[in-house]
Amino acid sequence: MEALPASALVLNPDELGPDPVPGMDLAVKLGIGQLEIRSAEGANVVTLPDDRLRHIRALADERGLTVAALASPLWKWCLPEAAPGRVDTFGFSTKVPREERLSWVRRAVETAVILGAPIVRVFSHLRVEPELTEHFANDPLLPQALEEANRAGVRLLLENEPVCTVAHVEPLLEVLDRYEEQGLGLWLDVANLHEVGEATPETVRALAPYAGYVHVKDYRPSADGGRAFCPAGEGCVPYGEVLPLLHAARPALPYALETHVRDTPADALTAGAAFLRSAVPGGLA
Repeated sequence: MEALPASALVLNPDELGPDPVPGMDLAVKLGIGQLEIRSAEGANVVTLPDDRLRHIRALADERGLTVAALASPLWKWCLPEAAPGRVDTFGFSTKVPREERLSWVRRAVETAVILGAPIVRVFSHLRVEPELTEHFANDPLLPQALEEANRAGVRLLLENEPVCTVAHVEPLLEVLDRYEEQGLGLWLDVANLHEVGEATPETVRALAPYAGYVHVKDYRPSADGGRAFCPAGEGCVPYGEVLPLLHAARPALPYALETHVRDTPADALTAGAAFLRSAVPGGLA
């Protein structure tokens, strides 16, 4: 039997701070060849000028690293008159007028092209007051964005984000099925799926055909009812159960470490990389 291709491990340098160099150097040290770019130099990368983006790519090139994905903030927004809760968008405004949104889509696509990233993450509108919450599947900007991305040779992947409108399996499957032929895929965050109570074998099997990228983070319930982030494999997210199923359905996926462990991010990334290399059948390149 022919062996399945190895999946790829991806690291986000901004987990170690605004300077991308320490994170890139850690990737090299851990034998990780691909990066996810989200923020750098204290700014969301979609807001950086072209010369700074080229500088980031040069830093990666010098180390033999490639950019697997742009973790953009597209659609993690609401109307200016809405009142979003606490949302982390890594230096990007949560309130974006409709007339400005297409320009941000185009800028994100341009950013991906400069960085050499074949994948761009999108969200699905922030959940705000019911009368102001927007419907992602019917947003006329989405087909335009997919067309812009296709023309540039990049692909948009939708992340299942609990603070956004499409986080549960049923609406995820609805929008992915509707727009799959236009290029939309799934940026699967297993911990987010667990947060909404749906990280089960059945849901992973249902979502797997659409998956193009996997975010990996882990946490333990805290005493105050919140979450305490920890290295992947040391928390409550059922990776041991769902990762083999996901790999069986979609071999050769990129698995991106996202720790959110603030005190010792390098140690958490190192432990998470070791866990993933043991947990994903066939190993990780």
